[in-house]
Amino acid sequence: MDNFEKAINDIFEIENIDEILFKSIEINPNKTIYFAFRESQKIMLGKLTSVDLKPVCFILKINKEYYWCPLNDEEFDEETVKKFALKFIS
Repeated sequence: MDNFEKAINDIFEIENIDEILFKSIEINPNKTIYFAFRESQKIMLGKLTSVDLKPVCFILKINKEYYWCPLNDEEFDEETVKKFALKFIS
């Protein structure tokens, strides 16, 4: 971020929030689908101005095995897998 962009962000109190969210759907006791979404929020002067929710992948659990299935031409993302493992496997 250059100085001009930082100055604009400071003046308008712009805050960018990017995070990965998960939603699970249990098909049966042996099959569960976990959807991963990238949520990007922009907050200006304390008010939400935009939100973008983009599907990243789904992770299919069959019995005790997990399968990565990318969406929207996404590549394998180690950080998403780490967040998934901390939330659902640990």
